[in-house]
Amino acid sequence: MVPSRDQPVERSVMLADRLVLGTVQFGLAYGVSHKDGAVPADEAGRILDLAWRSGARTLDTAAAYGESEQVIGSLAVSAGFGVITKTLPIRAAALDEADIAAIEEGFRASLEKLRRRSVDALLIHNVQNLQGPLGAALWSRLERFRAEGAAARIGISVYDVSEAEQALERFPIEIVQLPLNVFDQKAVRSGGLERLAARGVIIHARSVFLQGLLLMDPSDLPANLSQAATVIERWRADCAREGVTPVEAALGFVLAQPTVAKLVVGVHSREHLSAYLAALGQRVALPWASFACDDPAVIDPRAWSRIWTQ
Repeated sequence: MVPSRDQPVERSVMLADRLVLGTVQFGLAYGVSHKDGAVPADEAGRILDLAWRSGARTLDTAAAYGESEQVIGSLAVSAGFGVITKTLPIRAAALDEADIAAIEEGFRASLEKLRRRSVDALLIHNVQNLQGPLGAALWSRLERFRAEGAAARIGISVYDVSEAEQALERFPIEIVQLPLNVFDQKAVRSGGLERLAARGVIIHARSVFLQGLLLMDPSDLPANLSQAATVIERWRADCAREGVTPVEAALGFVLAQPTVAKLVVGVHSREHLSAYLAALGQRVALPWASFACDDPAVIDPRAWSRIWTQ
């Protein structure tokens, strides 16, 4: 099933606004396929310039992403972008008052680093923070940020759509960021995305390339991901048979989900961003369900023995 490739430039420009530029690489060496360090600030500026000229208008960052917020704040080219950031990723489920104070102070610090008075969205980085007796107090603190105009929307970042649905039972979540890719289709198959959208939740998909795993050659896999070699080999063979690149197919799957408002895509060079933008221009229609993988050792980065992060 070869995709049609009519008017790729116009299509990529039209869809670029659905991209949220992930900036974790601006502050950390992040991603299984990324072997270099953090992106130098001057290259980050050139990446943002290309993103803006291509039609992208939103950046995603977090207090936990190393120097990412400082880098964004230091770049004049970032001024026109909307920004999504996240709270300090405190691991405790049962927060105490000191934790909530630390989260508030951390957000104020994020605004200073970003050199902004407000952000488009503030997400709770560890959704488990909403559990326990002080979960409601934490949510109230975020609502205060919104009332003050420091955050236009408030929401959560999760690992699984079920976590979002559970949180939505207690709190009026406005925006959810969750992992979704052609291997990890749980949120689609469970109907969770449709249920969230039916409640008016804005859905942003991250891990579109599964931290770069979907774009790797099996021979380049690190030892702790050797179990993914067979799946990756089959994926690459299927893409070749269908006449698409892994980048085109990975983006095409998420773009095909009508409930997903935006895709968070991390980049560490202008070349990578250019490749992603070019892939947006291709119309891809594949038998998506055939690519789904249920092995947590492949689809859940927490099983890769890497640093805890979202």
